[in-house]
Amino acid sequence: MILSTPAVVLHTIPYGDTSVIAQVYSRDRGLLGIIVKGVRGGKKNRKSALFQALTILEIQINLKENKDLHYLRDMRVLHPYTGIPFSTPKTAQALFIAELLKKSIREEEKNEALFEYIVDALQFLDEMPEVIPHFHHKFLLELSRHLGFYPEDNYDEQHPFFQFTDGVFHHSFGDTCVDMGPSFDIQQLLKVNFANLDKIQMGRERRKALLRNLLQYYRWHLPSFKELQTPDVLEAVFG
Repeated sequence: MILSTPAVVLHTIPYGDTSVIAQVYSRDRGLLGIIVKGVRGGKKNRKSALFQALTILEIQINLKENKDLHYLRDMRVLHPYTGIPFSTPKTAQALFIAELLKKSIREEEKNEALFEYIVDALQFLDEMPEVIPHFHHKFLLELSRHLGFYPEDNYDEQHPFFQFTDGVFHHSFGDTCVDMGPSFDIQQLLKVNFANLDKIQMGRERRKALLRNLLQYYRWHLPSFKELQTPDVLEAVFG
């Protein structure tokens, strides 16, 4: 069966002498493993560049039901990036998002809403005129909606502590709660969309604490979620 579908490249690994296996998240089939022939060794061709992480493609594959790997027939870029490759901060955020998606998405079935969220967010990151240092925090939070553990927006003066085990704000601090500062920042992110992120101001230490607590939230709700390496890159870039 030949399948054509939009897809986002998550990562690739070498396969044989000249090929790679690409893991992509597709609109119509969820996670797919694809064998891409002839992109390693010798002179690089255009396929090598197209299969960089987070590239948004239209792919055509030979789909084999009940198989883990499928052969690529053809592809084309749907959204050529004009901002991410030329901005060090945006590149750092994209690297973080690529690693996050690789380690958090386990769905091998169609989830069109999740696919559209990823594509829309990446296009926004690429096109936004200024760098927003907490874009990736908002991406994390909104991704949790599609993964099934989006927080409840019940923050107020009587409930100022975010409890990461059940995703609600509590009236008192406990062992499974986040400190008041990051809790306040989480509720700020809950109330804005990507277009209004620039209305939120937070310094380096607040961003670090917020990211640390959001990743803790992920680890609690996704038992297989592994430690990320790219937060160190973000810290080096954003200070």
